[in-house]
Amino acid sequence: MGVREVARSCLVGVALLASSSLWAQGLEDLQRRLAEKEAENRRLRERVEMLERELTPRRIAPARAEPAVPEGAEEDVNRALERALVRENGLLLSAGTFELEPNVVYSHLDDGSSDFRRDSFGPGLVFRMGLPARLQFDAALPYVFERRRDDTASMRSADGIGDLSVGLSRQFLSEGPAPLSLTGRLGYQASTGRNTLFESPRPVALGSGFDALQAGLTAVKRMDPLVHFGSYTFTHVFGRTRSGLDVRPGDSHELRFGTALAVSPAASLRAALSLSFFERTRIEGIRIPGSDDPLAMLELGGALVLNSSTALDVLVGAGLTGNAPDFRLSVAFPFRF
Repeated sequence: MGVREVARSCLVGVALLASSSLWAQGLEDLQRRLAEKEAENRRLRERVEMLERELTPRRIAPARAEPAVPEGAEEDVNRALERALVRENGLLLSAGTFELEPNVVYSHLDDGSSDFRRDSFGPGLVFRMGLPARLQFDAALPYVFERRRDDTASMRSADGIGDLSVGLSRQFLSEGPAPLSLTGRLGYQASTGRNTLFESPRPVALGSGFDALQAGLTAVKRMDPLVHFGSYTFTHVFGRTRSGLDVRPGDSHELRFGTALAVSPAASLRAALSLSFFERTRIEGIRIPGSDDPLAMLELGGALVLNSSTALDVLVGAGLTGNAPDFRLSVAFPFRF
């Protein structure tokens, strides 16, 4: 072998050694970069998971999630809180939605000073219908069973339909664009319930005995998980002749304040205070003392979604003034379709 061939072989060997060294070095560098990239991705995944735990704990930690609710209950339009606000007239049904509400109301009043006692019990039916342009129509008709005792110490009973009421509500403001939601209502109450307070020494009062026109506003402010609501209702009572006497009951002003708490999508609790102020009743122009005494009631209760269409709403009330019922219980089953 000549000198040139030996030199050529040496050069080729050196080149091969150099290239293999460079190849090994490049492979190690690539592996190092991949390891660094994988570590960086792992840190990013841990950061994302930490943020998700803070923002959506139910999705990341199902062991601490709230109990399952009936199908459809998590929709805003069907949550227990919203169902309760519909009954408070703070939220209206969407157009094309109907609600039929069977209910039962019991109230007890016992005035020991005058030996007067009245127990009223009866089922009722309320119909609500969502209309376009953020309107809602409602109608209600109760059936009343009454037991009454006065200073004669004798009990008497009566039953029959109560006063029919109809109303039209409209939502003027929606929370979001506005700081709160505002709903107005105009209603009419017809004196369809039998009332003989001015005609008989042993009266029956299944209804008010007088037609009335109502106008009210309800405001709702959400402060999660609480919702605060308040309403004002003015009622003008039309006078009429009873037993030859011109009877003009006084108009009334009602204030109602309450707070609802969303315990879960399927359940809510609420408390409300109602205050009613009356103008004096006049008979033949003479003002009747005591007919303008205010009435106050405190109510506690809640709502529960039973399934996608039916809810249960219960309110227990206690009278805070002498002319208010000592106790009142209302149980309703709003059915939506």
